[in-house]
Amino acid sequence: MQTSGKDKLTGAEIVERLADILEPWLAEPDAIAVLTEETNLISDLGLDSVAILQVVLGAEKEFGISINDKELDSNTFSALGNFARLIQEKMHETD
Repeated sequence: MQTSGKDKLTGAEIVERLADILEPWLAEPDAIAVLTEETNLISDLGLDSVAILQVVLGAEKEFGISINDKELDSNTFSALGNFARLIQEKMHETD
């Protein structure tokens, strides 16, 4: 389960951890070096549906959260920062 240290993660720290989760799924390994909160997971990184699913599962495991399918839409993946904010919200739900 979650530790109190995870509850205090900033958006930037979440993005940093997401980079580790994303790395195996990137077609261009160099893309990891230029990730920002504005990076689009689909158009900028070229993730397909299988990669998106794996990233979501990896995030759930890494952050000790559960993301409902209804919370996953095009806006969630239009920017890495949006996905990080969703994770942050989910982490606070379990407080």
